[in-house]
This record gives sequence, C-alpha cells and structure tokens, in this order.
Amino acid sequence: MLSLHVKIMVRILVSLLLLIAIIFIGGCPALTEKKENNLPNSGLLALVNQTCGTRYYESNFPVDTRLFEHPWLVQFGYERELVVNYVFQGLLIHSKYVLTTVFVVQFQDFGQLKYARVGEHNTSTNTDCEKLSLLEETCAPLAQSILVDEVIVHPDYNMFAQINDIALVKLRVAAIVDGTAVAPICVNDDLNYQSSFLLVASWCGRRETGLSLVPKQYFMKPISPYECQRLMPRHSVSFANGMFCIVFDERHTNSTELAYEPNLRGGSGAPIYTVHDGNRILLVGLLSYGPRYPAKLHEPYVIIPVAPFYDWMTGVIEADREKHMYNTLI
Repeated sequence: MLSLHVKIMVRILVSLLLLIAIIFIGGCPALTEKKENNLPNSGLLALVNQTCGTRYYESNFPVDTRLFEHPWLVQFGYERELVVNYVFQGLLIHSKYVLTTVFVVQFQDFGQLKYARVGEHNTSTNTDCEKLSLLEETCAPLAQSILVDEVIVHPDYNMFAQINDIALVKLRVAAIVDGTAVAPICVNDDLNYQSSFLLVASWCGRRETGLSLVPKQYFMKPISPYECQRLMPRHSVSFANGMFCIVFDERHTNSTELAYEPNLRGGSGAPIYTVHDGNRILLVGLLSYGPRYPAKLHEPYVIIPVAPFYDWMTGVIEADREKHMYNTLI
C-alpha cells in the first residue's frame, strides 16, 4: 500500500516538473520578444515607445494648435493661499514623469509647484472640443490635474552658467494615457542627431501676459554659436553639452502688426521638436532661456538638448521603478 502511494506521489511530482518545464520553455521566448519590442528608438523611455509621439494629424502645423495636437504638453500649477495659477510647461515622457527646465520647477512667484495638468488644450474651457463640421464635434476627456510628488533637478545644474538646466517632475499617480488626448513624446537619444526642421510649442504668444488660451507652435531655425553670441551681446552664452540657439523662421517674421508678432514669453520648458519615423514627434530639446520682454523677432532663444541627458533620465526612472518593486515585495 505504501509502495502504491509512493508511486502516485512520484507521478504527481514528475507531472509538476514537466508542467514547470513546459511553462519555462514556452515562456522564455515570449519574455524575450517583449523585451526586444521595447528596445528600438527610445530605450527605457520606450516603456511606452509603441505610442510615443504619434501625430493625430497628417500634415500642417498651424500656429494655433488643434485639439489632440500636443497630447504630451503638460502645464504646471503653482499654489499660494489656496489659489492655483497654471503657467509654463513640460513634456510627458513617461506616465509618471514630466520633463522640464530647472527654472520652471524653482519658479516661486505664484507659490509652490504643486500640480501638473495633463491633457489640457484650451485653458478657458473645462471640456475641450473641436468642430469637425457644422453638426459634428469631437471632445477630449477632462484634463487631469495630478499632484506633484517629487522634483528631481539635474545634479550638475549651474544657475550662473545656465548649463544642465533640466529637471524631472515625478507625479503622485500615473497619468491616464489614452494615446490621443494624453500620450508621451518620443525622446531623442542620439547625440549626433541634427535637424533643420524644428518647431516649438507653448502656451505663449501674447505680448501683454505671455499666455495664450491654446498652445502656439512656431517654426524655428538653428543658428551658429557665433551668430547667437553676436545677437546676445549682454549674455555669455554657454554651449556646453550641445546647447544651441534658435530664432523664428522667416515665415513668422513678416508681420507688420505688433499684435500678431510671434512671442515666446512664458515659453520656459517648451519643447523643441521635429518629425521623424514617418509621422512621429521627436523631442530634440527644451527652451532654456531667451531675450527679455519685449523680445525682438531676430533675437535668439537658447536650447538645452535632451540627448546628453537621456541616460540620466532613464536612470532616475529605472531606479524609482526598482525601488517600487522592492517595496512591493517586502
């Protein structure tokens, strides 16, 4: 009788071992395939790279942006005495991380940085809608106002030289990414990448207040370090880590009316981007600083490229993810 029980137990054990072996053999290729699918183009920031930078529109870049045109653009809320003012911007690069400049995270004129508003378009409406025809319109979900959990400034930031002017804002909870109203932007990781096709997007453009109801976008063009320094004689412009200068493209500098002149006042932290990989938006840099108001059309803006800081960004995100996994296990 004992012998029979032993035989049954042995058979069960063998069956379990076989099942484990099948799962192991069948599971490994699937894990490998998933890992490989996440690697192209964006490394760790490709935790969401299959949908990053996807354009809702096929062509054209109007100055007044359309609904769903910049689902990665995030507006920051500063609170003082229960009053919240939303100014400046950053870029959603991960469901829990927004990229911006140090100036933006350390700005205190309106109080403490407390919120990141994701999925915003028209700041004058609660629900953003756009007419498709006389009888039809499309609307976006309500914008998500998410508490800021932590601000991580680059450890080598130098305020006086204005170098390494880059920071990450960690959100208290992950943004709900739907791929249309809210989506991450693709982040350039190629140090040698260059493009003459550049745009900037920001809630800016009004000379009086520096704010606009919907984000503006303008074509920009890079200029040489020599030309940049010549046009900014009162600044000692640093070109460390690939920093570069841009000016408005000619298509925006022909206006004869002052009210219609392009203006990037309030544009701190704005994305400098291009189109790549068919029709996807690639983040090239961030607007670090520019001429004081009132800026003249020919005056340059200084841009901090994102590629030199790619490893730092991914390192911060990866370390946080590992910490979260460890805390979950214990």
